[in-house]
Amino acid sequence: MKWLIRITVPVLVIAVGTWWLLLDGTAPPTADNGFEIAEYRQLVAAGTGDRPKEIRIERVGSDLAPGFAAEVGNFSADYATTYTSFQIVWPDQTIVIGGAIDAETSKEMEQSEDGRQFDGEAYGRVTSAMISAEKVLITHEHLDHVMAVARHPEPEQLAPRLRLNAAQLAGLSQFAKGGILPAEIAGVATEDFEKATLIAPGLVLIPTRGHTAGSRSFFVALENGAEYLLIGDIVWKMSNIENLKTRPRLLQYILFDPQENRSRVLEQVRALHDLKKANPNLIILPSHDKIYLDSLVKAGTLQSKFTIVPPLNSPQPEPTS
Repeated sequence: MKWLIRITVPVLVIAVGTWWLLLDGTAPPTADNGFEIAEYRQLVAAGTGDRPKEIRIERVGSDLAPGFAAEVGNFSADYATTYTSFQIVWPDQTIVIGGAIDAETSKEMEQSEDGRQFDGEAYGRVTSAMISAEKVLITHEHLDHVMAVARHPEPEQLAPRLRLNAAQLAGLSQFAKGGILPAEIAGVATEDFEKATLIAPGLVLIPTRGHTAGSRSFFVALENGAEYLLIGDIVWKMSNIENLKTRPRLLQYILFDPQENRSRVLEQVRALHDLKKANPNLIILPSHDKIYLDSLVKAGTLQSKFTIVPPLNSPQPEPTS
């Protein structure tokens, strides 16, 4: 009996530990705080001005990782990730959401020597589009979403367009070259919203703290009636929402800096699942689901490559005689 106990107890400890680190990640049966799409629609309807005409995407890089890295218990296939930035386009302005990664970070984050790719031209289009945008925002303060902000080649041009909350700005310096943000970026005024807020015609900012303290999502209603929800990294794949599963806890300790509020994220996964079920035409945009995002581009639901539209506050050319 003593021999059996000596064997059984360590085995149980290992089994429970493995489950806790790698397999425990199921969303709860209900969520107290959901995504209030009726409220977002009311905010959009009460706004003035033309709604955006399209959403564009830049896929700056890609990589391959084990399937269980994105979804607990998924050992069936590799996870194809992509590093993205989105552009909301109106007839007379653009807003960029997300700073993606630069070449150096792409190499540092490499998961697969054969699967990793980086598109320098796409990254260049992101940094160029930022300094012609009316506003530049990020979903959250993790390195693969901020490099075109923290390491922008023209910080003095970018700074007047940045709209960050305090947690996002505080998280940027660790990703700047030498750990020091350019003074122009470090000195931007922050904007902290405690509730869903219309920040441009057809665009609602939604505080969604959980993955990070500064996480935000964005509801977009286009002029053609299509509706989108940009969710940053609440999940990495649409299958997380469908299957009510999140990432392994182990990744939280290895990769996330700052770390996420796991219980809140799991509630958000449940809320997204319920939201999509009730609104099947809503287009949810996780930042890293390569296969899914590629399919939206192929279908014309997203447009590929950023465009340049002069911002509303840019100097206008003098009329010629």
